[in-house]
Amino acid sequence: MRRALVILLLPALLAACARGEARPSGITERWLQAVSDRGRDGLREDAGDRIEEYGTAEAADEITPPDAEEDERTFSDLEVGKATIQGDTARVPFRVTARLEGDERRELRATAALARHGNSWRVVEVVERGAAEEVPSEGGERPASSTPSQWALALLLGVLMTVGAMLVIERQPHPESRH
Repeated sequence: MRRALVILLLPALLAACARGEARPSGITERWLQAVSDRGRDGLREDAGDRIEEYGTAEAADEITPPDAEEDERTFSDLEVGKATIQGDTARVPFRVTARLEGDERRELRATAALARHGNSWRVVEVVERGAAEEVPSEGGERPASSTPSQWALALLLGVLMTVGAMLVIERQPHPESRH
C-alpha cells in the first residue's frame, strides 16, 4: 500500500516542482539556437521548422550575417536576459557572437520583441535594446529563478526519495541469510 502511495505521489511532486508556462526568455533562447543551427549541414531543415515554431524567419534573417561561416553554428555563443512582460508583449535582451568567414567574430546586442501566441510566445521582431536591458554577463538579471516554495518542494522531494531508497535497501535480504 505504501509503495503504491509513493508511486502515485512522486509524479505529482515532480510536476509541482516544474513550471507550467512557457517563458519568453526560454522561447527566445530556443529561437536563437534554431537561428544558429541554420548554418549547420544536416540541421538546416529542422532549424527552419524551429525558427517558425518560436518566431519568424524574417526576424531571423535580420540577425544572421550574410558572411556567416558555412557548415557551422552561426553563433559561437548566445546569452539571453530577463524578460519584461507587458500584457501580451514581452522584450528579452540578448547577446550573440556570430562566426564569420576567415575566423572573424561579430557581436550583436539587441532585444527580441515577442507576442503572446496562445499559451506560449513568439519572437516577432528584433529591435534595439532599451537603456536598462542587459544580459547577466553585463550586469542584468538572470532569465529565471526558483521561488522559495519551489526550493522547499525540491528539498522535500529529495528527503522523500532518500527515505524511500533507505527503506528499499533495508528491506533487501542480507547475503548471509540466503544460505
